[in-house]
Order: sequence, then C-alpha cells, then structure tokens
Amino acid sequence: MLLRSIKTESTCLTILCDDELNEPLIREHGFSVLVEKDGEPPLLFDTGHTDVFLRNAEIIGKNLLEVGNVVISHGHYDHAGGLRYLANLGKRFNVFLREEAFLPKYSGERFTGVQWEEAKDGFDFMIVKDKLMRISQSMYIFGPARLNNNFEEPDSKFFVEKNGQRIRDFFEEELNLVVDEGDGIILITGCAHRGIVNIVKDATELFGKQVKLLMGGFHLYNLPESKGRRTIEALTFLGVKKIIPYHCSGELIKEMLKDAQ
Repeated sequence: MLLRSIKTESTCLTILCDDELNEPLIREHGFSVLVEKDGEPPLLFDTGHTDVFLRNAEIIGKNLLEVGNVVISHGHYDHAGGLRYLANLGKRFNVFLREEAFLPKYSGERFTGVQWEEAKDGFDFMIVKDKLMRISQSMYIFGPARLNNNFEEPDSKFFVEKNGQRIRDFFEEELNLVVDEGDGIILITGCAHRGIVNIVKDATELFGKQVKLLMGGFHLYNLPESKGRRTIEALTFLGVKKIIPYHCSGELIKEMLKDAQ
C-alpha cells in the first residue's frame, strides 16, 4: 500500500498528489508533497496537475496557507500545473524554480509544459541560479544533477523549445529538495529525469552525509530488469538507507525494492 505520510525524528512528509493514492484521497497523474520540519514553516514541493493537491490537503486537514515556500522541480504539467489553483488561496507564495522551467516542453509532439500565463499571477518567483541554495534553516534545493554515469540520461522522447527551435530536453532546470536532519539527509525528487543515481551521488557529495530517506518520482517505468538491478545496486553502494518510490517510478522498481530493503 502506498504510504501517504512518512515521519522521521523531526520531519513529516505528506503526499498530496500521486498516481496511486488510496481513498478517501483523490489520485492523479502527478506529484506533490508537503514537507513539515520541526520549528520551520512547511514547504510545498511540486503541485501536481490540477487542484487535487488542494482537495487532498483539505481531506487530510492540512492548511496550505501555513506554507512558507513552494519549490517546483521542473516545468512539466504534472508537477507545476497546480500552481494556478494555489493562487486562488489568496496568499502570495514564494515559488523557487529555475528559469528553464518556463520553456515550452513536449513529449514527442504532445505539449507537456505549463500554461504559465495562467499561473504567473499571484506569486513571487524566486529564480534559482546557483547549483545549491539554502531556502530555510534545514532545507536546501540543488540541481541540475551531473550526468555522471553511463546508464542514466533523460529520456530521448522529451523536447524543449528554445529560441524557436525544438531540441532534446536534458532538464537543466531540475531541482531536488534536501532536508538536513543533522545525522543524515532526506532527499526528495520530482521525477529524477537526470537519473536517480546521478542525483543521489551529487547530494552525498554536496552534503557529505548519508541519504537516510530517498523518496519521490524516479522515472523508472518501463525499464529493463537489468537496469533496475543496476540502479538498486548503485543506490545501495551510495549508502541510501531507505527508499520510497512514488509517481513515475514504475511497478518493477517498486517490487524490486521490496525484495532489496
């Protein structure tokens, strides 16, 4: 059964949007997680596609007006599309994202970006330029991860429009969230288009700490079993303690992780 809430010593992670949420929550193709760290304002990481994350927050009893910052992992509709509904709450949120997230995006010929003209009003967009940025006492965003192995790279079906030309999308805007708990870090990914192993490797090098919890979308659906094994072996080698896949991770990797953990 999909975990809708994860608690560590000082952090609570609540899934507000996912493809496999169970009733009474509403499921949707997308991802959104509310991050509550003791002593800090809550943070919203991604917003799903529609207002489902808002409706689920209401069902669970989470007040999103208490959110301090919003982070958008990348510019796909199923992660940033819900922003236009968040604007209806009447609070001017700080939204952290990289500028490339605003570019038109495609999967083959299908538009998979965001109608930003519908989402830009009502927010203070904080354009991220650095590789690593601290956004609260213990929360950080970093990216894009380096493409530093020979078995992970962004899916070649994805394209981005730059300067009037449609070119392959390497997701140079992809941001990941880290919660530093002192004795280790929590690492949250939106889709991990640049490779979940690449992202974990960067995180461990940037923070010099063990990833005690890795969760989010890993973009590993439809992968060969051999690549799944290689991915799990690499994450184990990097010292990841606990892994919880969501959204686009795929059923195969979920089953393989059950056996590996």
